[in-house]
Amino acid sequence: MGRIKDKMIKDGDEDNDDGYVHHQIEQAELEYFRQKAMNDIKAHYEILLNEQLRSCAGPREKLEGVAMHHLAFHDTIWQASTETLPNLEVQVVIDGKNNCFVSTGSPGFVDFFEPPIGMTLPIRCWIHTHPFGAAYFSGTDIRTVSIWEPNMECAYVLGDNQYGFWENRFEPKQLQIVVDNVWETHEIQRWGEEE
Repeated sequence: MGRIKDKMIKDGDEDNDDGYVHHQIEQAELEYFRQKAMNDIKAHYEILLNEQLRSCAGPREKLEGVAMHHLAFHDTIWQASTETLPNLEVQVVIDGKNNCFVSTGSPGFVDFFEPPIGMTLPIRCWIHTHPFGAAYFSGTDIRTVSIWEPNMECAYVLGDNQYGFWENRFEPKQLQIVVDNVWETHEIQRWGEEE
């Protein structure tokens, strides 16, 4: 230990510990709400998956469009990002076997900080939030879909009362942005050579 740290421990100023204890409590509360957000999203996903399984014959892996285009599922993700959590980004990945993987991040970035065990390709859908309100692909988002394009079918970015939709099949270098769930007035964000 360094001499300054030794002196602080020797002096034992207990008032200095209050900030550290408060920080630990805040971190524990945040972790609790991160888990709650992830559990709420996964629970809603399982409900939608089971509804589809009851109405269809066939294995889970063969179902298409389980929840990724479901606006109520988007609302659950948005609520987790902006109400359960203090405006932190959330991402949801639906893998090739219709498994749901969820992670939470900071106000401006989200990642899987630990590799998602068991995730299979292709990625059927990647959904993430921009809790500050605007649904668009940032430079990081564009790089993500560009890198994963061969193995990702679609992606959504959720903003405040708006969403962006990207699909690999038709226009892989554009995002369709829908405001107030009115498709007729959607905007297009383009990138790459086709701009």
